[in-house]
Order: sequence, then C-alpha cells, then structure tokens
Amino acid sequence: MAEKRKFTHAQLIRPDEGIRVHLLHNGLYRSVGAHGHDFVELLYVRSGKAVHRVNDKTFRAGAGDAFVIQAGDTHAFEPITPYFEWIDCMFLPAFVDYDVRSLLSSRKYFSGDGMETDYLMQAMLREYEEKKPAYLTKLRGYMLALLAELGRQIEQRADLYYGSRKKTRLLQEAVEYVHLHHRDKITLDDAAAKLGISRSTLSRLFRSHANDSFAGFVNAYRLERSGRLLRAGDLSVRDAALECGFADGKHFRTLFRRRFGMTPGEFRRAAEDPAEVPGEPGRL
Repeated sequence: MAEKRKFTHAQLIRPDEGIRVHLLHNGLYRSVGAHGHDFVELLYVRSGKAVHRVNDKTFRAGAGDAFVIQAGDTHAFEPITPYFEWIDCMFLPAFVDYDVRSLLSSRKYFSGDGMETDYLMQAMLREYEEKKPAYLTKLRGYMLALLAELGRQIEQRADLYYGSRKKTRLLQEAVEYVHLHHRDKITLDDAAAKLGISRSTLSRLFRSHANDSFAGFVNAYRLERSGRLLRAGDLSVRDAALECGFADGKHFRTLFRRRFGMTPGEFRRAAEDPAEVPGEPGRL
C-alpha cells in the first residue's frame, strides 16, 4: 500500500500532553486515505463497519474491534456502512510505561468479556474532553490498563476465542448481505469484497458453518422468498422469479421443482390448500 501522507506528533499532539483522544465518524471523513505518522495510534471502532488496511494486510473492522498502528506503519480505511464511528487515540510511547512495540499492528484486537476495552476507551475519551484536574494522570492509568488488556490477547487462547467469534460474526453479516441483495446479481467475489475477506475464506465459511456453498445458500434463500410470494398470490410466477433475483425463468423452474417437488405454477395452485404445500427451507 503506497503511502500518500505523513503526519507528525508536532501537528496533532500537544507537547504538554503527549496524547490526544477524540471521537471521529465518516460524516467528518468519508474515508481515510493511506497515510503514516511518527506516533502510535490506537483506533477503537464504536459503531458501523469498514475495511481497514494496515501495511500489506486487510481487515474487516466492526464495533468492538481495536487496532494498534505503530510509528512508521501505513494504514487506511473505507467505511462499508452508512455510519461508521471510532475513538482515535494518538500518543507518544514515552507517555506511558509500557513496551508498546509488543502490540502487533498485523492483527486486530477486540472487546473481551465485560467489555473492558470499551469501558477504558470511553473513559479516556471523557477524561480528555473534560480535562479536569489530574486528567493526564488518569489517562496514563487508563492507557496502561488498556495496553495490558490488549497485550493479553497476543496469547494463543485469545486468538482461538477471537477466531471463533470472528467466524460467527462474518457468517451473520454474509447472511445479512444475501438477505439485503437477493434481488441483485450476487457473486462470491462481490460479497467477499464487501466483507473485506477473500473469496476462498467466504466459501469455506459457508461450507463449514452453513453446510452449503455460497451459491447454494443464495438460491435456497431466493427460493424461500419466491415460495412466500407465490403463496400470497399477489404476483405471477414470472414476477415472483424476477423479484427474487431469478432472471432465467427456466433455471428458476428447475431449481424450484428440485426443492419443492412441483413446478411454481403447481405450488401456487396448491397454496389454496395449505396442507398440500411443502414446508419452507430452513434458515441459519
């Protein structure tokens, strides 16, 4: 990732403080282009989702995720939801007695049990904004606790927990993507890009956790929707197919008959007698 801009602590951090904490959102910055800086930056996502790129790695960032950007790193992110909000903490390593270099920028961190990371970031933001007496002392204390909390996640056990949590959340968001875009042409590549992961990762996710291919899941959901529309009787077979993303009527009829054991027309006529209509496909 080519670096476009370079920021210095003299530009953004007051020398008498050594730290700056503020709340940002994509109403202020639609996206943040590739840049670097000579200080450490801690980003904590409060709401929304974005694709975050750090050096040569790409991450999907969501609420509860945290990133440590070391001096000399290059990073950028692009929001993928209408609203994306994060707490940005910029500081000099000398501000706190902790080996910040031990926190890797090649991974992301998360709010653990009890939401301790979330609590500490919110407390730091409040202290910095209010600047009450001894606010820098309190900020050092919060920062030390926060860095220690993130440091614990370097251990293998935290990695395993996060890996499981990440897969569950990714699958939920992939399913939401299908539900929102089932009328459109959905490809594995497009869905993976939107989620900030590789097509192979998304494919394995569906096969291991949904017991289906991505295309198979998309078609199953479309067939479920079309069955509901036909049962309601408000649309023709052709319109129901188009409404659910099936542009090829022959392909739709083939898949429908394979799933329900009857043609769409037969299904619609049988809907007058609910006892004759097969059950709908299950959901995740």
